[in-house]
Amino acid sequence: FQYINDTSMRTLSLYTLRGGKKKKKKKKIPNTPKKISHIRKKVKCSILNIIKINSNGLQVNEICRNKSCFYSCFLANHSNRNSCGRCGRSYIKKKINLI
Repeated sequence: FQYINDTSMRTLSLYTLRGGKKKKKKKKIPNTPKKISHIRKKVKCSILNIIKINSNGLQVNEICRNKSCFYSCFLANHSNRNSCGRCGRSYIKKKINLI
């Protein structure tokens, strides 16, 4: 056995009192900017996009012909097709050739 003096005993007791205390980690700084989440834009009177009032009366967008969503949803108007938002079907519009 080795001779232990008072100073070595004090340092030994200091190390044991610290226990499992560890050094704090540095906070990681992100390289890229934070992604902005999509926020739904509210449109006032959105029903007017579906129903149009003419001199003849009410004109409604086409209704989907699929059996699962029959009479429950309207078709969205695109430049070359009409598409259903519920079932995903799309109906291609016929091109009119002017001579």
